[in-house]
Amino acid sequence: MSIPYIWLGVTVLLFALGDWLYRRSGGRVWFHPILLPTVLLVLLFLLKPGLFAAFEQDTNVLYAGLLAAVAALAVPLYRNLGVLRQEKAAVAAAIIGGSVAGVTSALGIIAILSADDALYGAVVSKSVTTPIAISIADGIGASASLSAATVILTGLFAAIFGPPILAKCGIDDDVGMGLALGTAGHAIGMAEAVRRSDVMGAAAAFAMAANGLATAVIVPLVWPLL
Repeated sequence: MSIPYIWLGVTVLLFALGDWLYRRSGGRVWFHPILLPTVLLVLLFLLKPGLFAAFEQDTNVLYAGLLAAVAALAVPLYRNLGVLRQEKAAVAAAIIGGSVAGVTSALGIIAILSADDALYGAVVSKSVTTPIAISIADGIGASASLSAATVILTGLFAAIFGPPILAKCGIDDDVGMGLALGTAGHAIGMAEAVRRSDVMGAAAAFAMAANGLATAVIVPLVWPLL
């Protein structure tokens, strides 16, 4: 007999453990609180596929929490709106450039590798949130599950490796780093930005929303040409 919401508790505990290890290790990427639960749970479900149904049912409540958390990002965005307004041209250029680069670079790599056609539809929306990516996949006839997996992997990569890569490139400004994380890493990258500073989180939230909207409108229009 299963314990109600046991998987919800397991997920929360794994995240708390990951967060503790991340802090104790001085921010080492391999102990990122999003990476650790994801890897452990995926390995478990690969070994025991039958457990996934119970996990999905127990953790449905987290989806409502995610929606509330995204809506709550309006608060830091409003508080720091003046900072973004001061750099309107730079903000617009960063989001547009990041959106275009994210789509074209992924498609270019897939083309060079001569990968399966199904991957084209999956990677074209890799830098937007999962619900938007699934909607785009449905609109262009791509695999929704493959698109969702690509989005999650992209977000994890952006959250874990994005900040050190940006730092190596000399980008240490909160607005610039937030725009990059929000544009490339959607909600997962934005969560990392929120962890670092209020201004960075606000910039990432704005970039995530703008990039998601632009991608959802543009991709179905240009997809027939691709």
